[in-house]
Amino acid sequence: MAEKFVDINDVRICYQIHGNGYPIVLVHGFGSKKESFIAQIPALSQEFKVISFDNRGSGKSARPNIPYNMEMFVDDIKGLLDYLKIDKAHLIGLSLGGMIALTFVLKYPERVEKLILINTLARLPSDFDPEAYIKTKINGLESMRRDPEKSFWDSTQF
Repeated sequence: MAEKFVDINDVRICYQIHGNGYPIVLVHGFGSKKESFIAQIPALSQEFKVISFDNRGSGKSARPNIPYNMEMFVDDIKGLLDYLKIDKAHLIGLSLGGMIALTFVLKYPERVEKLILINTLARLPSDFDPEAYIKTKINGLESMRRDPEKSFWDSTQF
């Protein structure tokens, strides 16, 4: 299906809908975009209405030049569900998307039928340093580029 755009909470959000049936909302992780779930969408859309979207600051959604917080991401999902006239959905969150989904269900429990969390944390550590995280990810990718076999077996490369 073609990408669509909607303004939610003063941010232009890019989303797609695939299939019909009970709605599932896919929430991607940090540094990613809605295409993170591209391999799962064909199977899921055979039985569900699959809603994938780019979080604010990701993919084709707008990138407001302000600090983001968890509440913003959560309220963007609520705004998207409201716009699509969806009262309740399954929520699947990957990595940071899992943290967003978990926070969403705590704030809006009546809007979630089932919650699926993939490779996530309940919250960020108090000493979380986004710059250090990005540097670690880049170093890991560089390691894979230099020696893919070694980086696969040696987790110290990350």
